[in-house]
Amino acid sequence: MGYRVLMVDDDSRFTTLVSEYFRKNGIAMTCAGGEKEAMRLFGEQQFDLVLLDVMMSRLNEGYDICDEIRRQNADIPVIFLTARGDVRDQELGFNLGAHDYVVKPYSERVLLLKVKTMLDRAGGRLLSGRKITLHGISLDRDTHRMAVNGAEVKLAPKLFNLLSVLMESAGRVMSREQLLDAVWGYDFFGDTRVVDTHINKLRKALGEAGRHITTVQGFGYRMEGEK
Repeated sequence: MGYRVLMVDDDSRFTTLVSEYFRKNGIAMTCAGGEKEAMRLFGEQQFDLVLLDVMMSRLNEGYDICDEIRRQNADIPVIFLTARGDVRDQELGFNLGAHDYVVKPYSERVLLLKVKTMLDRAGGRLLSGRKITLHGISLDRDTHRMAVNGAEVKLAPKLFNLLSVLMESAGRVMSREQLLDAVWGYDFFGDTRVVDTHINKLRKALGEAGRHITTVQGFGYRMEGEK
């Protein structure tokens, strides 16, 4: 399939150059100059990844856009683009659900490689169906809704992502490191205990269906497959 990227940056000269470079390398890019246009496009079209500048007309406009994107879609990879390389800024970006943080200036080639790597990492999720049903659990990525035996259950974005990864990998053991990589991103600053905490929260949220998430001692977790 052809991937589609949404790039949000108010520097039109820069976005034109990057868009053309990506197009020549097989990735379609749509550009937006600010929050209003970005959210309109995000609501109208399907994208596989978002490139998001932090500072536009407002100081932290990119963070606000990321927060709104996460409310609508917990899965889509987000890469921040910024001239600010402070660790605290990066921590804020990752806490909002970003998967990577690229500090300007950088070459179009490096950015393309990062985007392709991220799309490859998410490939199984992007290419598989947008809806999954297993053990009475129904998960819809497009609407960010999940239900157990027909009753809707509200999940925080990280829990929704975690459940999505486990359901797609049903029958296979996922290590804590693999789950960290898939849900929190490979630049996550914490340790693997955060996975255990979120698994416990997810089991509680699922109620009786939570028993289908089993612990594999010394390795990680597995969502049971269909019998």
